[in-house]
Amino acid sequence: MWPELKIVHGKPRHSQSQGSVERANQDIENMLTTWMQDEKNRHWSQGLRFIQLMKNRAYHSGIKMSPYEALFGCKIKIGLNTSNLPHYVISTIENEEQLAELITEQATEINSNVENEVSDTEQAPEINSNVENEVSDTEQLLPSYNYPGHY
Repeated sequence: MWPELKIVHGKPRHSQSQGSVERANQDIENMLTTWMQDEKNRHWSQGLRFIQLMKNRAYHSGIKMSPYEALFGCKIKIGLNTSNLPHYVISTIENEEQLAELITEQATEINSNVENEVSDTEQAPEINSNVENEVSDTEQLLPSYNYPGHY
């Protein structure tokens, strides 16, 4: 299917040929062990997302930035201080429950605003017909181009 593709097999159970991979695996194992001890948690799989974050935000001398920055083009955003929440809100939140309550309140407010906009539109059909007329007037003013593949 891909004639240019060349598959190179490493030697299984021969870690000398894959030294950098083995070092990376050892780093992750050490980080997971430390996480499990610090969190008093015996489930290593629960720590993977934290370890992944730590690895992806660490400076890499080879690329002169973190892997996250290389992929997304910006520094990683962690914590409420990098969120879109106003500073006065962040300074008043003391726990996760308050944050969850705030998010629920905002979602409710947004939903009610959307419902009000929808009902306003349904009550004023003449506004919609005016917009449709404006669009058709604009279309009449624009030249018609016939490009290949343009319909």
